[in-house]
This record gives sequence, C-alpha cells and structure tokens, in this order.
Amino acid sequence: MRDKYFYEVMFDDTSIDVSKEVGLVWSIANSLRGAYTSDKYKDVIIPMVIIRRFECALEATKDAVVAKHKQNPNLPAALLCQVSKYPFYNTSEFTLKRLLDDSDSIASNLKSYIEGFSANIQLILEKLLKFSTQIDKMDKSNRLYSVVKKFSDLDLYPAHVDSMKMGYIFEDIIRRFSENAEAGDHYTPREVIRLMVNVLLAEGCNDLLTDEGKIATVLDIKTPRLIQFNYFSADFAA
Repeated sequence: MRDKYFYEVMFDDTSIDVSKEVGLVWSIANSLRGAYTSDKYKDVIIPMVIIRRFECALEATKDAVVAKHKQNPNLPAALLCQVSKYPFYNTSEFTLKRLLDDSDSIASNLKSYIEGFSANIQLILEKLLKFSTQIDKMDKSNRLYSVVKKFSDLDLYPAHVDSMKMGYIFEDIIRRFSENAEAGDHYTPREVIRLMVNVLLAEGCNDLLTDEGKIATVLDIKTPRLIQFNYFSADFAA
C-alpha cells in the first residue's frame, strides 16, 4: 500500500492548474508581435516573469530593505537578505507599478530597478539573459510601457502561487517557447521525466523506495551521458 501511494503521488501532476496564469503571460507575449518574431518572445517574457515573481515575493519586506540600505549603502548582502527574508533583495524604490509614473524615463528607470537587485539576481537578468538589450529594443518599438504595465498586474504572489505552482507555470512557459526551438535546445519534457522514473521504478526495482542512499542511473543515448538519481527513503502514510 505504501509503495502504491508513493507511486501515485509522484505522478500526480493533474491537481495544479496553471492555465489562467500561463494564458495571461502568453497574452502579454502576443503584444510583442511586430517588434519581435515569436521565437524571440522568450527574450522578454522569461526575464519579466522572473522580475515579477521576485517583486511579489519581496513586497512585504521591500520598504524595510530600502530603509536599511539608505541608512548604510555598504551594508553586507547577508544582512539585507535577513531583512528581506529571502536569499535575494532589491534596494531600489522602484516597482513595476511605480515605473509607470514616468513613461518618458521608463527604460532608464527599469534598468535602475534591476540594478537594485542583489548580485545573484543581476547575474541572471543581465549576465545570463542580457535583459538590458531587450529593454532598449522594447523602448524603441514602443512596447516597453505596455509590457511593464501588464506584468505589474500579474499576480505571482507566493501566498497565491506557491513554489510548486510557480514551477509549473515556468515550465509551461518554457515548453511553449521550446515548440519552435532547434534540436538540442528543448527542455526536458514532463513525459520524458515520467518515462525515466517509470524505468527506474520498473519491476524488480522496489529497493529504490526503501534503501537509504540508493543510486540508479539512466543512459541518455542521444548525448550520450549518464543521468544519475539519488534516492532517500521517506515515510509516506497510506
């Protein structure tokens, strides 16, 4: 009974409905039509989803972080994280909503807002995603204000969208953007993950659920490479 319950829980991905949130994000992506080709929507949408999620998470402690930073601009990042209650923070007084108050300077102000994030978030937005380039492009094509406005109304607050649901939202967005991607650029689809786990939990592999620290491998023939899974026993009540 225990193993059956474990198996059913592992594959229960039907209880989290993200269609509303993903639909709203996709409608924002469609507003980029003309300035961007559909395969480039992700260059804007993915960074903006990240920004909005972090903004929603930080809202409750933002004023306290800004006040601490004003008192001492050289305050260590670890202390600001203690105030924000997250492993990241933002010291800018801007929010996406406040950026709308000055439409003429929205591009420069958005860059300033991003610069207010802690270094680990700036690494994602600037070094990896190079979002400043997209800010300039949207500004020149008169898309920036509308995109910021729509994202400022998107509800990604942790109280309403927990970490599990946010993961599903992000996965679905990436999946849609991957539909037209070139071979090798795709993310690993949920059905492929399900297949790999099914292989691992095939007949004769019950010890994966019971043996502490059990290690199993799956060969990715296409690459090829070994994908390694570490399992730790857990008590699931029937």
